[in-house]
Amino acid sequence: MPGRRTAPREISEQDVVDHILGTLAELLELRPDDIDPDVPLSAFGINSVTVTWLTDELERWCGAPLERELFLGRPSVAEIAQHVAAAL
Repeated sequence: MPGRRTAPREISEQDVVDHILGTLAELLELRPDDIDPDVPLSAFGINSVTVTWLTDELERWCGAPLERELFLGRPSVAEIAQHVAAAL
């Protein structure tokens, strides 16, 4: 799975999208290009257990605590990335 950032730097919304797509692609055994960032995560079979894992992974990567509620309400990768980038 994609790991921690190696050097502190500003993280853009696109960086977050790319990281989430890469992480999901590996988990789902797809290519990142096969995942539409505007489609709700639930369309890919992402459940609450996976959301918890994904939140933890994203926190490790960006180095900041994130609200688990961010992933509730059928958000898409793009919507999550927007909230994460704004919170950093």
